[in-house]
Amino acid sequence: MKRKDFLRKMRDRRRGGEIEERKPEQRRAVDWRTLRVDLAPSDTEVTEPEETAVGLLHTRTDGVRLEVTQPCWVRGYRIYESEGAKRAEFQYRPVDAGSEPPPGSTGLDAGDVWQPEG
Repeated sequence: MKRKDFLRKMRDRRRGGEIEERKPEQRRAVDWRTLRVDLAPSDTEVTEPEETAVGLLHTRTDGVRLEVTQPCWVRGYRIYESEGAKRAEFQYRPVDAGSEPPPGSTGLDAGDVWQPEG
């Protein structure tokens, strides 16, 4: 008897001769979304606020400012330089009002203003 036949026989014996049904992978309804933006090149240049799923995003030379219009969680903010331009990125996730944010993220309600340090 070949090894693969032996293993198949043992597997069938453990299952009781029944076929195991595969369960479909369960994903969350809403995942974290990553937002990457170019920062304003100078203080004198005025940029239009960008509309996002959770509010208005204002870009400046030293970072971003988010005016929240619906409850969300925010995490993972960083500023970096790419191809000579300063950029910023962070992740956000729309949630139900009053839900507890996971460790390492900030919970925001409608009407809040989020401006990260750094």
